[in-house]
Amino acid sequence: NKLIMGIGHKIKSVQNPDMRVTIIKEYAKANFPETGILDFALRVEEITTKKRNNLILNVDGCIAACFVDLLRGCGAFTREEADAHVEHGVLNALFVLGRSIGFIAHALDQKRLKQGLYRHPQEDISYQLPGSLARG
Repeated sequence: NKLIMGIGHKIKSVQNPDMRVTIIKEYAKANFPETGILDFALRVEEITTKKRNNLILNVDGCIAACFVDLLRGCGAFTREEADAHVEHGVLNALFVLGRSIGFIAHALDQKRLKQGLYRHPQEDISYQLPGSLARG
């Protein structure tokens, strides 16, 4: 078994799809000049969901695939420039930005509701140590 980043969800599955993924896929297909990376990710999903129905393309994987397709197809960058941006970590910055906005929204909502800071139970948190992905 190997971990494939962008594939898998704890709750969502083929029978209970993540509507964010559905909306993003439909938007990209209708509006992006090319969707080769998204198409590839969807072919991977076809294989992984045969193993387990929750090994779907998750929202992070969908956003990443679409963002690379957009970088490559928007006309602002050569293929090499787009790939260099990805190699330099632009996707990491995109995800950190999204998570930061989400964390701020949660904190503001908890403050508004006069609730303490919510913390996940330790058993809900798993860590991927450097090098553990390569060992499979």
